[in-house]
Amino acid sequence: MTSASPVATSSTRSALRTARPFITVGATWVVRKGMMKGYEARTGKPAPVIYSREASMLSKVLWAATMAATIAAIEIIVWQILDSDED
Repeated sequence: MTSASPVATSSTRSALRTARPFITVGATWVVRKGMMKGYEARTGKPAPVIYSREASMLSKVLWAATMAATIAAIEIIVWQILDSDED
């Protein structure tokens, strides 16, 4: 049975701390694209993004709120997963 040296563990933690924002951005991008494609597949219309002229103000605001909540949840989940390795 081998155990990681304190130096290796420290450098791994440091690398994870550095990579967290990039992992979060990547996960957010993937989920955002998936949500937009899912919306379009379900409704037959593009997602009501801010620059859409066909979408109502209410649908734009609801879409933005949904996206913000999803992005916040992704960030929390990613950071919790990466923090669990530090215990």
